[in-house]
Amino acid sequence: MAQGRVGLENPTLAGAAGGLHISIVARALSHRFGGVPEYVGGLIGELIGLGTPHRFTIYYSDYRLIGRFPGATEVAIAAPHKLLWDHWLLPLRLRQDRPDVAWFPQNTISLGVNCPTVVSVTDLLYFPVPEFPRREYALADTLYARIAMPRSLHQATRIMAISDHTAYDIRRLIGVEAAKIRTIHLAPAPRYRRLTAAECAPTRQKYNLRRPFFFYAGTLSPRKNVRVLVDAFGRIAGELEHDLVLTGGPVSPEVPFADLVERYGIQGRVHRLGKVDADELVALYNLADAFVFPSLYEDFGLPPLEAFACGCPVISSAATSLREVVGDAALIFTPHDSDTLAAHMRAVVTDRTLRERLVRAGLERVKGFSYRRAARELLTLLEEAAQWPTLTTSRPRR
Repeated sequence: MAQGRVGLENPTLAGAAGGLHISIVARALSHRFGGVPEYVGGLIGELIGLGTPHRFTIYYSDYRLIGRFPGATEVAIAAPHKLLWDHWLLPLRLRQDRPDVAWFPQNTISLGVNCPTVVSVTDLLYFPVPEFPRREYALADTLYARIAMPRSLHQATRIMAISDHTAYDIRRLIGVEAAKIRTIHLAPAPRYRRLTAAECAPTRQKYNLRRPFFFYAGTLSPRKNVRVLVDAFGRIAGELEHDLVLTGGPVSPEVPFADLVERYGIQGRVHRLGKVDADELVALYNLADAFVFPSLYEDFGLPPLEAFACGCPVISSAATSLREVVGDAALIFTPHDSDTLAAHMRAVVTDRTLRERLVRAGLERVKGFSYRRAARELLTLLEEAAQWPTLTTSRPRR
């Protein structure tokens, strides 16, 4: 690696001939947790693995990521703040590298970019939506997104929506024409699979999971609607031997539920594990008797697919994109209906026939989602954007 004017670079493939030069803005890979780095990493790996004549340049904000994708040119750009990285240093580097098209995987496009662009929309909760009218994110982040996202989506040559519901929200909230929006579904990573009891044993022992349990993976932010889950569990806890296990990294604001635990007398039966590592998460899906996802708003919703891939029955709210994701393979409830949720939770652990049907249906449903398919669809979108006749640059393609 050599020190450059704006960062560190792995020049292994610099100057490779043939196909398009595709730039990928991968600052999101520096995020410590969440679905965005998972999907960005999965799609980059599959794009490179398609074996096309195109060449890829990947831009990181963390030099420690250099070497993650050896099939591409990798560039690390150091900056003291993400806004400086996004809107000054990255555009300078893109002008120097002159890609045929650039992919921005997380909602916005850098100012000053003068090549065709594809932007992926992964989160529209910066805008008020009827399903969840509360503010989800910090005020500064919300104000920035409300300014930057409309500009970016109108400027973009093509837009990747991660669900049909997200595509609908792009049209209703931002007024972008439908013709340049394409839905490309996400998928669970290959590590989500069925495990043996022996493979799960270290996780069971580490977290002292002696009883059967219902499982939830995600933050405790208001839109995740975890109080409804705790309330439903409390209603049936006296009938069952099960515990409730929750994982997820820290978030602000976080919804409390200690009052519900006290009301139902379920102290010692609700376990918060915090952020667990990737292998432990796979084991928890395998160990759980059911995965419950009560969210009020999801642009996509990866956890139900992860549970399907691990052979775990799923109970999901019917909110926003979730019906699109789970289809008929999960038990469904409206997100504020704790009575129906409690009935579903009782049924999935007491009705063996129902449980076996849900396991089979989930394993079949998840086959329809793959990063290889998503990568092919994204590549088509990138190729379309590079060929679009109303480009903002008149330079010939190299």
